[in-house]
Amino acid sequence: MIIDTHAHITDVKFDADREVVVQRAFDVGVKKIFEIACETCYWDKALELSKSDDIFVSFGIHPNNASKTSRENFNRLETLLQDKKCIAVGEIGLDYHYDSSLQNINSQKELFIKQFEIAVKYGKPVIIHCRDAYDDMIGIFKEYKFASKGVIHCFSGSLKQAEIFIEMGFLLGIGGTLTYKKSDNLKQVVFKTPISTLLSETDCPYLAPQKYRGQRNEPSYIIETLREIAGIKKISFSETTQIMAQNALKLFGLY
Repeated sequence: MIIDTHAHITDVKFDADREVVVQRAFDVGVKKIFEIACETCYWDKALELSKSDDIFVSFGIHPNNASKTSRENFNRLETLLQDKKCIAVGEIGLDYHYDSSLQNINSQKELFIKQFEIAVKYGKPVIIHCRDAYDDMIGIFKEYKFASKGVIHCFSGSLKQAEIFIEMGFLLGIGGTLTYKKSDNLKQVVFKTPISTLLSETDCPYLAPQKYRGQRNEPSYIIETLREIAGIKKISFSETTQIMAQNALKLFGLY
């Protein structure tokens, strides 16, 4: 079984061929796709998409939208979390990458904490977006002592940070960037951490693996990341996909 645990196929980049893209993924062995709806404008579209048997959904508000959030958004989020196909809250978190984002750090933190509290309330795992903010993220977890359960999406931190997150109860989301020529740090993290702590993801339409770099990413390309993980771990592709799928099923309660 192959699972893409982080996709954005409701994105406008798939409007012309969404059904074809999904079928192409299933044709190469992908059995489940987790659609991540992290903007309120995509929530309804993602909910409709999740009516397909093998597509599940996560709802949340991305940190880049921290200044645009209302109480009504939180109320709607709580309603959506009760849908039978909703598996998580996310992606939520902190993003300090752009200069403009540094002007609303406090708003980002407030939004993140509020959504994490909602996730705890409904017993949902969280999908964490953390870009150039790992130390602050770790600090929040230590301060609030959340019952941590979830994944650090598109992990790009140090081995030490990886170990801290794993100790806190998180898995690490590994995507197409692992296949890049200058990804030695991430390769080292994958080599040093137990495969039981890793999840495979695409983050499509973003971050296509090296073979397709510069193109629109899609769920079928997850094969490239899984092959890279198998090579680093020196185990078969089949064993890699089985373990990674079991990691996802366990975390998101899909047994």
